[in-house]
Amino acid sequence: MQQIDTTAIESFGIPRLLLMEHAGLAVARAVQSLIQPTRQHVLVCAGTGFNGGDGLAAARHLHGWGYPVRIVLTAPVSQLTGEPAIYATILQRLGVPFADANAIKNSALLIDALLGIGIHGAVREPAATLIRLMNQAGKPIVAVDVPSGLNADTGQVQGVAVRATTTVTFGMIKQGCLMNEGPAHTGSLIVDPITFPAEVLHA
Repeated sequence: MQQIDTTAIESFGIPRLLLMEHAGLAVARAVQSLIQPTRQHVLVCAGTGFNGGDGLAAARHLHGWGYPVRIVLTAPVSQLTGEPAIYATILQRLGVPFADANAIKNSALLIDALLGIGIHGAVREPAATLIRLMNQAGKPIVAVDVPSGLNADTGQVQGVAVRATTTVTFGMIKQGCLMNEGPAHTGSLIVDPITFPAEVLHA
């Protein structure tokens, strides 16, 4: 999938921002299928990379649909770069609050956008603590692409991993979601092409 991502962007000229926008839309639709807008907020727990950017894109869609949304980041907004920074700026201008981990317990649903398919080695702080708090919260969790902390190739937990209600994966199923500890953490699985060309996916 990392090769497919690179090919779509570099060979076909599809902007990463476009892929991120469609990834966010797919995640937002999954949230919409689980809960309707309530007074309780949807909380996006986001890392600083592209997986986090997908979560921030989902937050923008949900905000537009009338969901109260809050964001918890693993680093200050000032440390974001590229497309995730673009979405963070949009959300700030829309007035979407950036919160801390205490917002987990008062949420209606959690979006896991902490870590993507490129994780190597044990999950580090602060993501590890956020994952534990998410798992303990007893809330529905929608994971972005792969549950954070699950090795996308082997299905092994990298120290700690999100136990998702639903995982929205992009392009193709990550084999780790189907192997070893993967099924117990993935929950129901949604596959969305997010505009990857068929020529790339089936090459």
